[in-house]
Amino acid sequence: MSNTPKSRQGRQRVQEKRSLLPFYLLLGLAGIVGLTFVLFQALQAPVAPPSASIPIRPLINAAVGQTSEGYWYKGDPNAPIKIIEFADFECPGCRELELMLANADFDAQYIETGKVQWIYREFPLRSIHKSAQYSAEVSRCAGDQNIYWPVHMALYDSQLQWTNSETPQPIILDAAVKAGANQAALEDCMEANTHTDAINASYDSARSLGLDQTPTVFLNDDRIDFVSDYYNDLKMAIDAKLEVTP
Repeated sequence: MSNTPKSRQGRQRVQEKRSLLPFYLLLGLAGIVGLTFVLFQALQAPVAPPSASIPIRPLINAAVGQTSEGYWYKGDPNAPIKIIEFADFECPGCRELELMLANADFDAQYIETGKVQWIYREFPLRSIHKSAQYSAEVSRCAGDQNIYWPVHMALYDSQLQWTNSETPQPIILDAAVKAGANQAALEDCMEANTHTDAINASYDSARSLGLDQTPTVFLNDDRIDFVSDYYNDLKMAIDAKLEVTP
Protein backbone atom coordinates (compact mmCIF):
# COMPACT_ATOMS: atom_id res chain seq x y z
CA MET A 1 0.00 0.00 0.00
CA SER A 2 1.36 3.35 -0.96
CA ASN A 3 1.72 6.10 1.60
CA THR A 4 -1.06 8.66 1.61
CA PRO A 5 -0.36 12.35 2.15
CA LYS A 6 -2.07 12.07 5.55
CA SER A 7 0.20 9.24 6.77
CA ARG A 8 3.31 11.04 5.56
CA GLN A 9 2.27 14.14 7.52
CA GLY A 10 1.84 12.03 10.64
CA ARG A 11 5.31 10.57 10.32
CA GLN A 12 6.75 14.02 9.80
CA ARG A 13 5.14 15.28 13.00
CA VAL A 14 6.52 12.33 14.96
CA GLN A 15 9.98 12.93 13.54
CA GLU A 16 9.76 16.64 14.40
CA LYS A 17 8.80 15.84 17.98
CA ARG A 18 11.67 13.37 18.29
CA SER A 19 14.11 15.92 16.93
CA LEU A 20 12.96 18.49 19.51
CA LEU A 21 13.12 16.08 22.46
CA PRO A 22 16.85 16.66 23.22
CA PHE A 23 16.20 20.41 23.15
CA TYR A 24 13.41 20.11 25.71
CA LEU A 25 15.53 17.83 27.89
CA LEU A 26 18.43 20.29 27.84
CA LEU A 27 16.03 23.16 28.59
CA GLY A 28 14.63 21.29 31.59
CA LEU A 29 18.09 20.37 32.82
CA ALA A 30 19.23 23.98 32.54
CA GLY A 31 16.21 25.04 34.59
CA ILE A 32 17.02 22.53 37.31
CA VAL A 33 20.65 23.62 37.43
CA GLY A 34 19.63 27.27 37.61
CA LEU A 35 17.16 26.64 40.42
CA THR A 36 19.77 24.62 42.32
CA PHE A 37 22.28 27.47 41.97
CA VAL A 38 19.77 30.03 43.24
CA LEU A 39 18.92 27.88 46.27
CA PHE A 40 22.62 27.29 46.98
CA GLN A 41 23.35 31.01 46.85
CA ALA A 42 20.43 31.72 49.16
CA LEU A 43 21.71 29.18 51.68
CA GLN A 44 25.23 30.62 51.49
CA ALA A 45 24.13 34.25 51.88
CA PRO A 46 25.21 35.76 55.21
CA VAL A 47 22.49 35.90 57.85
CA ALA A 48 22.07 39.25 59.58
CA PRO A 49 23.04 39.00 63.27
CA PRO A 50 20.27 39.40 65.85
CA SER A 51 19.60 43.03 66.67
CA ALA A 52 18.52 44.78 69.86
CA SER A 53 15.91 47.49 70.09
CA ILE A 54 16.46 50.01 72.89
CA PRO A 55 15.02 53.44 73.71
CA ILE A 56 17.30 56.44 73.99
CA ARG A 57 17.88 57.28 77.65
CA PRO A 58 19.00 60.70 78.90
CA LEU A 59 22.53 60.94 80.25
CA ILE A 60 22.94 61.21 84.01
CA ASN A 61 23.70 64.74 85.13
CA ALA A 62 25.56 63.67 88.25
CA ALA A 63 28.82 62.16 89.39
CA VAL A 64 29.50 58.63 88.12
CA GLY A 65 32.45 56.38 88.83
CA GLN A 66 33.62 53.39 90.80
CA THR A 67 33.85 52.89 94.54
CA SER A 68 37.12 51.95 96.21
CA GLU A 69 35.99 48.33 95.84
CA GLY A 70 35.42 48.77 92.13
CA TYR A 71 31.61 48.89 92.02
CA TRP A 72 29.99 51.37 89.67
CA TYR A 73 27.96 54.18 91.17
CA LYS A 74 25.95 57.22 90.14
CA GLY A 75 25.28 60.20 92.37
CA ASP A 76 27.20 62.26 94.89
CA PRO A 77 29.35 60.04 97.15
CA ASN A 78 28.46 62.46 99.98
CA ALA A 79 24.71 62.07 99.46
CA PRO A 80 22.74 61.42 102.68
CA ILE A 81 21.19 58.29 101.20
CA LYS A 82 23.35 55.45 99.93
CA ILE A 83 21.54 52.73 97.97
CA ILE A 84 23.32 49.44 97.28
CA GLU A 85 21.64 47.13 94.81
CA PHE A 86 22.66 43.50 94.36
CA ALA A 87 21.32 42.50 90.97
CA ASP A 88 21.53 40.31 87.89
CA PHE A 89 21.08 41.64 84.34
CA GLU A 90 18.98 38.58 83.44
CA CYS A 91 16.74 38.82 86.52
CA PRO A 92 13.13 39.78 85.57
CA GLY A 93 12.60 41.54 88.90
CA CYS A 94 15.77 43.59 88.44
CA ARG A 95 14.54 44.64 85.01
CA GLU A 96 11.18 45.63 86.50
CA LEU A 97 12.90 47.75 89.15
CA GLU A 98 15.14 49.48 86.60
CA LEU A 99 12.27 50.27 84.24
CA MET A 100 10.13 51.59 87.10
CA LEU A 101 12.94 53.91 88.15
CA ALA A 102 13.45 55.09 84.57
CA ASN A 103 9.76 55.69 83.94
CA ALA A 104 9.42 57.62 87.22
CA ASP A 105 12.46 59.75 86.36
CA PHE A 106 14.15 58.63 89.56
CA ASP A 107 17.58 59.93 88.56
CA ALA A 108 16.29 63.47 88.07
CA GLN A 109 14.44 63.44 91.41
CA TYR A 110 17.01 61.78 93.65
CA ILE A 111 20.37 61.20 91.94
CA GLU A 112 20.86 64.53 90.18
CA THR A 113 19.58 66.49 93.19
CA GLY A 114 22.32 65.05 95.42
CA LYS A 115 19.92 63.11 97.66
CA VAL A 116 20.97 59.58 96.68
CA GLN A 117 24.09 57.76 95.62
CA TRP A 118 23.26 54.47 93.84
CA ILE A 119 25.81 51.65 93.86
CA TYR A 120 25.34 48.58 91.67
CA ARG A 121 26.86 45.27 92.76
CA GLU A 122 26.73 42.33 90.39
CA PHE A 123 25.11 39.16 91.71
CA PRO A 124 24.79 36.94 88.61
CA LEU A 125 22.61 33.92 89.39
CA ARG A 126 24.51 31.69 86.99
CA SER A 127 22.72 28.47 87.93
CA ILE A 128 19.43 29.76 86.49
CA HIS A 129 20.47 32.59 84.14
CA LYS A 130 22.73 31.47 81.29
CA SER A 131 23.76 35.00 80.25
CA ALA A 132 24.02 36.61 83.69
CA GLN A 133 27.81 36.40 83.87
CA TYR A 134 28.31 37.43 80.24
CA SER A 135 26.06 40.49 80.47
CA ALA A 136 27.70 41.58 83.74
CA GLU A 137 31.12 41.41 82.11
CA VAL A 138 29.88 43.34 79.07
CA SER A 139 28.70 46.13 81.35
CA ARG A 140 32.09 46.28 83.05
CA CYS A 141 33.87 46.32 79.68
CA ALA A 142 31.62 49.22 78.67
CA GLY A 143 32.72 50.94 81.86
CA ASP A 144 36.27 50.81 80.55
CA GLN A 145 34.99 53.04 77.74
CA ASN A 146 33.40 55.45 80.27
CA ILE A 147 29.92 54.40 79.18
CA TYR A 148 28.88 52.06 81.99
CA TRP A 149 25.45 53.45 82.88
CA PRO A 150 24.04 53.84 79.33
CA VAL A 151 25.02 50.24 78.60
CA HIS A 152 23.73 49.13 82.01
CA MET A 153 20.31 50.50 81.12
CA ALA A 154 20.45 49.17 77.56
CA LEU A 155 20.98 45.63 78.85
CA TYR A 156 17.85 45.87 80.96
CA ASP A 157 15.89 47.55 78.16
CA SER A 158 16.74 44.68 75.80
CA GLN A 159 16.56 41.89 78.37
CA LEU A 160 13.44 40.23 76.96
CA GLN A 161 15.00 40.20 73.51
CA TRP A 162 18.19 38.36 74.44
CA THR A 163 16.76 36.09 77.11
CA ASN A 164 14.22 34.78 74.58
CA SER A 165 16.89 34.19 71.93
CA GLU A 166 18.85 31.00 71.26
CA THR A 167 21.85 33.24 70.50
CA PRO A 168 21.75 35.92 73.23
CA GLN A 169 25.34 37.14 73.10
CA PRO A 170 25.15 38.98 69.74
CA ILE A 171 22.02 40.80 70.96
CA ILE A 172 23.72 41.76 74.22
CA LEU A 173 26.69 43.15 72.30
CA ASP A 174 24.40 44.94 69.86
CA ALA A 175 22.52 46.60 72.73
CA ALA A 176 25.82 47.79 74.20
CA VAL A 177 26.96 49.17 70.84
CA LYS A 178 23.66 50.98 70.30
CA ALA A 179 24.12 52.55 73.73
CA GLY A 180 27.46 53.96 72.55
CA ALA A 181 30.08 51.29 73.18
CA ASN A 182 32.78 50.38 70.67
CA GLN A 183 32.19 46.78 69.58
CA ALA A 184 35.81 45.91 68.78
CA ALA A 185 36.96 47.14 72.18
CA LEU A 186 34.12 45.23 73.87
CA GLU A 187 35.04 42.01 72.10
CA ASP A 188 38.72 42.41 72.99
CA CYS A 189 37.80 43.02 76.62
CA MET A 190 35.50 39.98 76.71
CA GLU A 191 38.00 37.68 75.00
CA ALA A 192 40.63 38.68 77.54
CA ASN A 193 38.24 37.93 80.46
CA THR A 194 39.22 41.33 81.79
CA HIS A 195 36.52 41.55 84.45
CA THR A 196 35.74 37.89 85.14
CA ASP A 197 37.52 37.89 88.48
CA ALA A 198 35.80 41.13 89.55
CA ILE A 199 32.36 39.71 88.74
CA ASN A 200 33.17 36.48 90.57
CA ALA A 201 34.34 38.47 93.60
CA SER A 202 31.13 40.49 93.55
CA TYR A 203 29.11 37.28 93.48
CA ASP A 204 31.12 35.80 96.34
CA SER A 205 30.65 38.94 98.44
CA ALA A 206 26.87 38.72 98.00
CA ARG A 207 26.87 35.08 99.04
CA SER A 208 29.03 35.90 102.06
CA LEU A 209 26.26 38.28 103.17
CA GLY A 210 23.77 35.43 102.98
CA LEU A 211 22.00 36.79 99.91
CA ASP A 212 20.19 34.38 97.62
CA GLN A 213 17.89 36.49 95.46
CA THR A 214 17.83 39.55 93.23
CA PRO A 215 17.16 42.37 93.40
CA THR A 216 18.28 42.86 96.98
CA VAL A 217 18.47 46.53 97.95
CA PHE A 218 20.02 48.17 101.00
CA LEU A 219 19.38 51.76 102.10
CA ASN A 220 22.13 52.99 104.41
CA ASP A 221 22.82 49.38 105.45
CA ASP A 222 19.12 48.60 106.07
CA ARG A 223 17.61 46.02 103.76
CA ILE A 224 14.40 47.12 102.05
CA ASP A 225 11.52 44.66 102.21
CA PHE A 226 9.52 44.97 99.01
CA VAL A 227 5.86 44.33 99.73
CA SER A 228 3.87 46.28 97.09
CA ASP A 229 5.96 47.32 94.12
CA TYR A 230 9.63 48.10 93.84
CA TYR A 231 9.41 51.81 93.11
CA ASN A 232 6.82 52.81 95.71
CA ASP A 233 8.48 50.80 98.48
CA LEU A 234 11.85 52.28 97.60
CA LYS A 235 10.51 55.82 97.33
CA MET A 236 8.74 55.57 100.70
CA ALA A 237 11.91 54.29 102.38
CA ILE A 238 14.04 57.06 100.86
CA ASP A 239 11.57 59.84 101.70
CA ALA A 240 11.20 58.57 105.27
CA LYS A 241 14.97 58.53 105.72
CA LEU A 242 15.33 62.01 104.24
CA GLU A 243 12.80 63.40 106.70
CA VAL A 244 14.94 62.35 109.66
CA THR A 245 18.33 63.00 108.07
CA PRO A 246 19.82 66.26 109.41
